[in-house]
Amino acid sequence: MVWGLMLSPAFIIFFMVSSLGTVMVIMGSGLLGMWICMELSFFGFIPILNGKSVCENESAVKYFVIQSIGSGFLLISFLLISSQSSFYIMGPYMGGFINFMMISGFFIKLGVFPMHFWFPSVMGSASWFSCFWLGVVQKIGPFWGLSGIGLSMGMLYFFFFMSTITSLVGAIGGLAQTQIRPLLSYSSLGQTGWMGLILMNDLEVFLGYLLIYSGLLGGLLLGLNMINHYTVSGGVSWSDVGGFMFWVFGGSYFLSLAGMPPFSGFSLKMVGVLILVGNYPMFLGVLMLSAMISLYFYLSMFFSSLFCVGSMDYSILSYQSLINSFPLMVIILGIMNWLAGIPLLIFCGSMII
Repeated sequence: MVWGLMLSPAFIIFFMVSSLGTVMVIMGSGLLGMWICMELSFFGFIPILNGKSVCENESAVKYFVIQSIGSGFLLISFLLISSQSSFYIMGPYMGGFINFMMISGFFIKLGVFPMHFWFPSVMGSASWFSCFWLGVVQKIGPFWGLSGIGLSMGMLYFFFFMSTITSLVGAIGGLAQTQIRPLLSYSSLGQTGWMGLILMNDLEVFLGYLLIYSGLLGGLLLGLNMINHYTVSGGVSWSDVGGFMFWVFGGSYFLSLAGMPPFSGFSLKMVGVLILVGNYPMFLGVLMLSAMISLYFYLSMFFSSLFCVGSMDYSILSYQSLINSFPLMVIILGIMNWLAGIPLLIFCGSMII
C-alpha cells in the first residue's frame, strides 16, 4: 500500500505510463513529440486520481476537462507554429496570437493565475499520493516545455508577472483554509511562482529546487497519511510521545516549506533570492511578500498542534507503534530535512555565485 493506495496491477501499469510520459518529455525533442509525451503522462495519471470515493471521482473529471482544454490550446498553437504558411495567411500579428495561445495552454496545465481556479478543488479531494503526483510530477512536463520554447521578451515578462501573482494568490488563499489538502494546494501554487521564475533563469537550479521540494512534500504527505490527518486544528498532540515523534519527523516539514532555517526549505528560498535579486528585484519583492504571508498559516498549523488546540485522541499511537509504522523513507527524509538545510544552501550558492 502506497499512501493509502493498493498496489494493484492496474495502478502499477498506469503509474509506469505516467512516469514514462514525464521522462519522455525531458528526453524527447520537437513540439508535437513533447505534446504527445505530456498527454501520455496526463492519461496515465487520470486512473490514479480516480479513486473509490465520490470526491475523488469528481476531482478526476474536473482534472480531465481542464487538462483537455489546455492540451487543445497547446496542440493548436504547435500545429500553427509547424505550419510556416500560417504567418503569411493571417498577417504579422499571427506570431503574438500563437504565443499567447501556447502560454495560455501551459498556464492551464500548471494552474498559473488566472487559470489556477481548478487546482485547489482537484488537489483538495485527491488521495495523498495523487496530491504528491499532482503537485510535483505533473508540473515537470509543462515547466520543461516552457523552458525550451524560447519565449519573446514580452511573453517572458508576462509569464514572470503571472507567476508572481500566482504565488501571492496561493499565500492569500491558504489563510482561509481549515483542511490540510486545500491548504497544501495553495502552498503548491505559491511554490509554482518561485519555480517559474527560477526556471527561466537557471534550469539546473530549478531541477535542484524541484527535487528538494518533492522530498519535502513527499515526506509530509507520508506522515499525514500515516495518521489519517486532514484538518489544520485537529492535529496530533505534542503532549504524548507519539505526537512528539510525528512532529519531529512530519511537522517540521511545515516549517521547512515556510523557509525557516535551518531546515532544507530555507535553502530553497535563499537560492531563489540569490538568483532573482540582481535581475528581477520587483518580482522578488512580491515573492517575498507571499512567502511572509504563507509563513502565517504554516506557523499556525505547527503551533496549533504544539499547544494541543483542538487536538484529537491519538494515544493509541504509542512510541513503539509509531517507530514500527514509520517507513525508512520517512525517517531518512525527516533527518535530511533537519540537517541538510545549510549544506544545501552552501552547495547551491556555490553553483550560482
